Amino acid sequence: MKNFLTIVLFSLLMIACKSKITNQATGAAYKDVDVAQAKIMIQEEKNLIILDVRTPEETAKGMIENSIEIDYLGDSFDAEISKLDKSKPYLVYCRSGGRSVSASEKMIAAGFTDVTNMKGGYNDWSSK
Repeated sequence: MKNFLTIVLFSLLMIACKSKITNQATGAAYKDVDVAQAKIMIQEEKNLIILDVRTPEETAKGMIENSIEIDYLGDSFDAEISKLDKSKPYLVYCRSGGRSVSASEKMIAAGFTDVTNMKGGYNDWSSK
């Protein structure tokens, strides 16, 4: 029984300690916001760049106004983000929130300093 409790506690500790990717050189890490917070960011942040990382087939069904499209699953994602201004603020979204986390992590690792992931993605955006 004691071993079982030790394993459970260790597992919970590992889950709780899992942290977001942080750029060791800059100390930057991406942030998460929900759709309501993202809408406020879009209204208030004049320099915000909205980045849609869905596939062309997905973006053909609709996009957040003024988004730029860079397909996370495309072969040129890394090359395309390397062309972006790393000092600007970015709001990143995908269909449901998975790829945008991965894209945000890649951007932070590449030296971006202000990256925000929109949880729930375009699915949540279009339903609210």
